[in-house]
Amino acid sequence: MHTHLDSLDLPALRAHWLEHVSHCYGRDHVAALQPAAILTEARERLHWSEALLDLQRLGEDLPAHALPDIRPHLSAAQRPGAWLEAGDLLDVRVVLDALRDYRAALEHAAPENPLRALGQQLQAPAALAERLRQSLDEDGQVRDQASPDLARLRRQIQSTRREIRSLLQQLLGRGDLADAWQEQLVTLRAERYVLPLRATHKGRVKGIVHDRSASGETLFIEPLDVIDLNNQLITQQQDERAEVVRILRALTAAVGEAAPALLPMLTEIGRLDGVRAGLLLARGYGGELPEIDARPAFDLRTLRHPLLCLQLGPGQVVPADLALGEALRQLIVTGPNTGGKTVLLKSVGLVHVMAYLGLPIPARGRCGWFGRILTVIGDEQSIEHNLSTFSAQLLRLRLVLEQADADSLVLLDELGSGTDPREGGALGTAVAEALCQRNSLSLITTHLEALKHYALNRPGVQVASMRFDVEALRPTHQLQLGRSGESHAIDIAQRLALPEEITGRARVLLQEQESAVDRLVRERDRILNEAADARQAAAAAEAATTAARQAAEADRQAAAAARERAYEEARREWQDTLGQARRQVKQRIQQLKTGRDTTGAAQSLNELDARFQGKKPATRPQQPSRLPQPGDVGLFHPYRLPATVLQVDAEHNRIQVSARGKQLWGRLDQFEPKSGLQLPKEERAATVSRPAAEPRLQLDLRGQRRDEAEENLLRYLDEARAHGLTQVSILHGTGNGVLAEMVRAVLRADPRVKSFAMARPERGGAGVTELELS
Repeated sequence: MHTHLDSLDLPALRAHWLEHVSHCYGRDHVAALQPAAILTEARERLHWSEALLDLQRLGEDLPAHALPDIRPHLSAAQRPGAWLEAGDLLDVRVVLDALRDYRAALEHAAPENPLRALGQQLQAPAALAERLRQSLDEDGQVRDQASPDLARLRRQIQSTRREIRSLLQQLLGRGDLADAWQEQLVTLRAERYVLPLRATHKGRVKGIVHDRSASGETLFIEPLDVIDLNNQLITQQQDERAEVVRILRALTAAVGEAAPALLPMLTEIGRLDGVRAGLLLARGYGGELPEIDARPAFDLRTLRHPLLCLQLGPGQVVPADLALGEALRQLIVTGPNTGGKTVLLKSVGLVHVMAYLGLPIPARGRCGWFGRILTVIGDEQSIEHNLSTFSAQLLRLRLVLEQADADSLVLLDELGSGTDPREGGALGTAVAEALCQRNSLSLITTHLEALKHYALNRPGVQVASMRFDVEALRPTHQLQLGRSGESHAIDIAQRLALPEEITGRARVLLQEQESAVDRLVRERDRILNEAADARQAAAAAEAATTAARQAAEADRQAAAAARERAYEEARREWQDTLGQARRQVKQRIQQLKTGRDTTGAAQSLNELDARFQGKKPATRPQQPSRLPQPGDVGLFHPYRLPATVLQVDAEHNRIQVSARGKQLWGRLDQFEPKSGLQLPKEERAATVSRPAAEPRLQLDLRGQRRDEAEENLLRYLDEARAHGLTQVSILHGTGNGVLAEMVRAVLRADPRVKSFAMARPERGGAGVTELELS
């Protein structure tokens, strides 16, 4: 049982909650919901909120349809012989469709989520929903397809109407009656089709007058020719209405049969909508789902009042940390007016009520389980009953003391106020002691010194205060445990420019009235405040040190990451360079084998060697400092032969020389002027040998190893080219084909070989390859 919950601002919080519900079933659930009476019920409510949060984390949510209230329709449908209007049945169909949507949404919940099982229970009768859908259109009218008889009757009615209108149009179109009609219009009177006849032409058309215009100038006459057809139409319409009623009765009976199963489903979607609305509300005050301890003890961190959070924003409300129930059973909270004492009291009580309702709370931590939450908050003086503030408080205190026990949370605001401070302090102290004797968990706010003194040496009791900034003349709303607060009335008066003689005299009188205990308490609070300031400064310094350490660690990690990136880039660059070098070395080795540009190959290898040794490679001159002239004698490097310059093409960096009777072109840097024409010594084993004195027209490779034969073949090609031979042959035999394969591979790759082919049979056939040099 919880008393005076209205004083905890529960009605205002419930009003905000109701703003987020989507339909009447959720509204009724939230409006009627009371704090759980047993612990298991409270925990189950929080479990439902957690289950819906899990569903929302999966990207799903419950429908938020505005639904009609069909509970009266379901009640009426269960009465024998009753029938609902088509619009009421349409409302039933809308709710059935909503139940289907709820079921579909809950099917996305995880298998262990209780909402999954609840979705299986929301099994709206699909056959009834389909029957209502086929029988009623979106405007709540019975469709022609509702029954074969209804469709037939409506076709007959349409046919009769067309026949009546056709006859009446013929009368309107007769020339001899053209001046008799007030208008060329067919209209209805008393559900019968009539024509507007001028009153001055009465008698020209035989029939029944059903009505007269307000001016009396027009008579609405039913011509004799259509009387039978109008009678027939009315009969058909009566039959149609009877068939519609029969269909509605049948549909109503089907709804009545489903009503007992539907009513609990409406209750469930009301609860689901209430939970959804509660989670939506909690976003506004930064709520979290708490745990509920089975004991009457709580430990709440960053506690705030939800209504203040909704008004100002969660980040604008000063939080408080508070734990009661273990060694500490009673807290006496002091401090100036508007300092936040009452807000703290209400926050503690309201978050427990919210937890018992299944709502997230604006705090982190653990709520306690209390069989009773008893409050005396606010002024309930009554003129009618001649009760003062003090008297009203005493009556409520009596109720609290009658009910308080070890499972109670008691919240008393301004205990002992409204009377003489000495008597009020004594009475307040007695009440506080009585609550301790009952082992109730209690929070008490007060200005009275007697209660401050009471809390100093009482086991299980602690004093606290709400801090006030005297310089700024404003409360900080910060809870300070272990110290008592002051009203700061004289300080505030001085800051507001009350005369100095007044404030000074007030301080003297206050000192005279203070007891030794008061002075000790004041001195203790001063020391505690200085210690708190020192702790805050130390905490700030520690935070700055931690921030600096974290910044240094971040810089170290950044530097390490930069080194790692640089190493990785260098490694990749080295691998790329090494790969390029390998390819160039292979290319130069191939050139050495083919005898082309041995000087260029040597120069490239020197450059690569310098590159990997970290030395600056020697640059290869593109052109000699002095251009050779025709007739100069020197060394032509591609063949290492003495040569005479024939002509120089400096623009294209070319030179033509004559060597051993052959005219050859090359680059300018391939010709080295030399006097005496003495050839330099060989620099590598791979250099081409001198040409033989007598050229050989055939090379015999039979019996040689593959690598030995390949080296001899390359040397022979150099020799043949140097002697100017154009047609030679290679004797390699047939054997296992290894030498023949090698020979053809070398010849295909050598640019000096113009063509090659197997010799004719009489010249050796497959054992001989003949080639032509360029």
